[in-house]
Amino acid sequence: MKKKLLAAVLLFVFAVSAVNAQNMQNTKHYRSHFIYHTGLAFNAGVGELKFENRHLPNKLPNFCVDQIIGYQFNPYFTLGVDLGLNVWKKTAFIPVALHLSVDFMDYTVSPHWYANGGYSFKWYVSSKPEKMTKVIYGAQPGWYANTGLGVKIRLKDQIHLMIAADYKMQYSTIQYSVTDYTADFDYSQVSTNRTKKLCYHFVGVKFALLYW
Repeated sequence: MKKKLLAAVLLFVFAVSAVNAQNMQNTKHYRSHFIYHTGLAFNAGVGELKFENRHLPNKLPNFCVDQIIGYQFNPYFTLGVDLGLNVWKKTAFIPVALHLSVDFMDYTVSPHWYANGGYSFKWYVSSKPEKMTKVIYGAQPGWYANTGLGVKIRLKDQIHLMIAADYKMQYSTIQYSVTDYTADFDYSQVSTNRTKKLCYHFVGVKFALLYW
């Protein structure tokens, strides 16, 4: 029994060594290059938005298109810059971020992780509150972060498809009204008089093409 166990361990060590040797050989002959990443993500809000003794569920849908220009140093690590357009229900952001991605294996299908961090500028925002909630979501620019974990599939030598579970965080504000019940008209239907800084969270799925 001990001999069989020892033989199995030696076989496993040999196999791992062979794979590592092959990967080192591939990395040795690898030529670093610029890489381009065009992505499309669909996300939904999660958690609650808490302000002025109110708790609103974050049900905000949004989608994001982005373009990354990066430099792949070896088969595993890429650094770059990400520029995107993140569209919410009645507002939109233009996030600019630094990008890091990691491929855990140099195979046709590889586990893939990415992270972006930067700042989102405003593109537009509605000046009218939502009819039901009487608030304006995401009214101001703010810090932005994004990460995801999935797989990267080699379609051709210089074209890959990436599919990943996606998470986004946007630091912004929520605008709302505190109603004066002695007034003749409910101004919360058409304007706001309070602002609170909030962190919005989203989860979803992202698809992307990577090419060079």
